[in-house]
Amino acid sequence: MVPNAVTPKLTEYQIKVVHAIIDTIIPELTGQELEDFVRKNSDGTNDDELRAFGKAGAVNQKVTDAVVARVYTLPPEKIDELGMVFTVLSTKVGTLALGGTYCEFYNLSREQRTQIFMSWSNSMITKLRIFARAMQSLATISFYIQPIDAIHRAIGYPGPDPEMHSERYTTKSFPEYDFIQVPPEGLELSVDVVIVGSGAGGGVMAAELSKAGKRVLVIEKGHHYTHSELNLVQADGFSNLYENGSSVTSDDGGITILAGATWGGGTTVNWCASLQLPHYVREEWAKQGLPHFTSSAYQKSIDAIIERLGISDKYLKHNTPNSLLLEGCRKLGYPATNIPQNTGHQEHSCGWCGLGCRYGEKQGTMMTFLCDAKQHGAQFMHDTFVDRVLIQKGRAVGVVGYQNGHKFTVNASKVVIAAGSIHSPTILQRSGLKNRNIGRSFHLHPVCYVFGKFEQKVNCFQGSIMTALTTVAENTDGHGYGSKIEVPSHHPGLMAMTTKWENASDHKKRMLESNHVMPLIVLSRDRDGGSIVVGPDGLPRIQYTLSKHDTLSLEDGIDRGLRILVAAGAKTVWTTQNTVPEFHVSPELGVDDPAFAKYLAAVKRASVKAGSTVIGSAHQMGSCRMGNSPKTSVVKPTGETWEIKGLYVADASTFPTASGVNPMLTTYSMAHSIAQFMIKADNSAKL
Repeated sequence: MVPNAVTPKLTEYQIKVVHAIIDTIIPELTGQELEDFVRKNSDGTNDDELRAFGKAGAVNQKVTDAVVARVYTLPPEKIDELGMVFTVLSTKVGTLALGGTYCEFYNLSREQRTQIFMSWSNSMITKLRIFARAMQSLATISFYIQPIDAIHRAIGYPGPDPEMHSERYTTKSFPEYDFIQVPPEGLELSVDVVIVGSGAGGGVMAAELSKAGKRVLVIEKGHHYTHSELNLVQADGFSNLYENGSSVTSDDGGITILAGATWGGGTTVNWCASLQLPHYVREEWAKQGLPHFTSSAYQKSIDAIIERLGISDKYLKHNTPNSLLLEGCRKLGYPATNIPQNTGHQEHSCGWCGLGCRYGEKQGTMMTFLCDAKQHGAQFMHDTFVDRVLIQKGRAVGVVGYQNGHKFTVNASKVVIAAGSIHSPTILQRSGLKNRNIGRSFHLHPVCYVFGKFEQKVNCFQGSIMTALTTVAENTDGHGYGSKIEVPSHHPGLMAMTTKWENASDHKKRMLESNHVMPLIVLSRDRDGGSIVVGPDGLPRIQYTLSKHDTLSLEDGIDRGLRILVAAGAKTVWTTQNTVPEFHVSPELGVDDPAFAKYLAAVKRASVKAGSTVIGSAHQMGSCRMGNSPKTSVVKPTGETWEIKGLYVADASTFPTASGVNPMLTTYSMAHSIAQFMIKADNSAKL
């Protein structure tokens, strides 16, 4: 983070309110409530496990401190904003104003606190709904990602992958990297090209430029974890491998965002999905003045990436939920297809890849392009924050930054920013660039969830991740904007965060049933997007509000997703909308049930609203868009910025619009193209 940045701290009474809210959401069940919980969920053999699970609460499992720690990862102004709410609730008058009861919130009974919390969840006031949703998300994910035996035994979750110490791991050899350390007195280096970021964009640039004979240095703000350090524990994976420990939201708190922040960037934690940019998007970009995207040269870049990563769908083995998606689509006549994976031409049935691929089978940059760069002499730094680009007479001449508080300078003839769509524009802005398009046209592929409960176990954390999709809703507006429907990988943390909460006992009951629950994600291609701005601390802020146009895409996808689940055999289906109950499917009528049609109409009326519906994202694009004019874009068709010579951007931030598919392969191939443009320009200059 920026040196000397100050994180506000909560007071003793504010923390007491936080603990009271968390204890409302995940309390220790006691007395008759505990006995009723055991009785209602018992199969006659599991009473001890149920009792232990019921008695496990956020307070007695010491999870409340983890929630406070997550609050501290938020931007300072967001901490202050939450702190004001906590302060109000620490007083009798404040709790009366926000909850209708004259008493400090932490002195109320749990029943009273539950009533107040539910009133916030269903409030007409958007900020109250978002506050309730945020606290529910913080509590549930913080609790269910912990390696707590009482949780795992009760819900039937094995914890870390049972194969993690098998021959699948012990017989493998993994790449090793050496990293430059900055001494206390500082450091100055000189290279040909300095690359900021080690993900899909930075990794490819490093490989291609070092192969071309350039002296390359790759700088990554995240940490490099060796494969032996990838312990596949949810708490460690989310804390170590994701931006802000996986606690990133839009400024208004309405959208929760997952972004990789480790060595290899998003390629270390993504789910292997490797889809080519759809033809209609390539044509759209070409019509915007970027003909390269319909050229054979761009296809050669795609093919080069496919070859290096071993991308294929020939070795897929669909797990239960992906098979159910395909079956539901078959019964409805919906188009469905396999999703190729970057698994090196081998089967890869690893459901833990979102926590890093311990087996090295997923071909992220750590296993491929960064290895190539190393073999051709590239150097590396991790745990290193780049503050700004050094600019002289309109030309980039290096970067300056910090490692463990120690300042360093890198002199270079060219600078490549590949820090991702959240951080790349921020670096440009901190460096003094003035192009008004920097940070704009930011896209997220907003995601909503639908769920189906099946008679059989689904175990959505097991097997290959995200191997099938349907395009039935991809063109809602007739202009290439709509939604893809896919199957996510849901370990208990993500499942708990997206599971309905009506009261503590009910939420625990739902988690007991989670292995029978199949989630589908409705991934929209957002047309209107948002923006990245620089906060007072110099770090990025995400300004994003779902537009009416993009809401319609999600509504259409939710409708189709629910139909798929019913056709696939779900006994009960539901959304994450607070105001819409679950629907019990008629086994005789299925999707033809008139009552189901009424339910779908109710879902559409409820729509998708911040705080009332879980909205997430794991894809960030745009913010330094590519174009044919500085009036509408940040970088030229070659990837070089319009303002500064020798300063390039080569990551998903250069996307002119949202890709509409998982953006990894497109990011790789765009960076490959930009590398070829750089090499060609250098060779021409030598003539």
